Amino acid sequence: MELVPVVSKQDRLMAWHGEDWHTPRGRLIRDIVYAIDTGLITTVAFLAGVSALVDANDAIVMAGLAQISAGAIAIFFGAYISTKAQKDFFESQVRRETQEIEEMPEKETQEIRDIFNEYGFSPEEQELAVQKITRDKKMWLKFMIQEEIGISPAQIDDPLMIGATASLSFLIGAFPAIFPFFVFSSPESALLVSAATIMTFLFALGVWKTRLTKLPKLISGLETLAIGGISCGLGFLFGRVVHLLVG
Repeated sequence: MELVPVVSKQDRLMAWHGEDWHTPRGRLIRDIVYAIDTGLITTVAFLAGVSALVDANDAIVMAGLAQISAGAIAIFFGAYISTKAQKDFFESQVRRETQEIEEMPEKETQEIRDIFNEYGFSPEEQELAVQKITRDKKMWLKFMIQEEIGISPAQIDDPLMIGATASLSFLIGAFPAIFPFFVFSSPESALLVSAATIMTFLFALGVWKTRLTKLPKLISGLETLAIGGISCGLGFLFGRVVHLLVG
């Protein structure tokens, strides 16, 4: 039995399909859509509450910009800290596996046999696998990391990149909500146009997602519009409830 060199899952997916959305990088869409939706909802709720309390459009814009800035900073550090914690955990598992290969090679080779036994390989084939894999410690480590503890190098994200992506996505989500307040002097008119802009943006976001999800564009657009519309509507309602309570 001739074993091929162990390659990462991302490399295999790229080789087989040649498309980036088949790789683990496709999971970035989760962080992007989440941050965009957060930017929309928080901004809509804030503007709905402030516009009911303040008549001056300039004051609404300034307050909205302050809220958006604070939200973008918060989501950057939230995404950074959570991604760094995951990265630290993954790296600790790699260090542990490296240590076990050095200090307990018999245990690690038996784990290789167990893995191939689960795949239905015969004892003779298991021994061939052990000989091939343990011949190169880098290959050995990569195999154990991927097959024993289920970590692919592509899963270890850069905290700065994830934080920046989330923060930028938050700002993109907030923009359609606050932009009409720069154009219209009347807060009521700006809020109505903001709602229409948000609905259009949500549908466009759903269509954009199909680049990765491969769902029909119309279905994805309407689904995102419906879910995002409900969430933004609840945010708007929350802003108005706050106004009633304060008033």
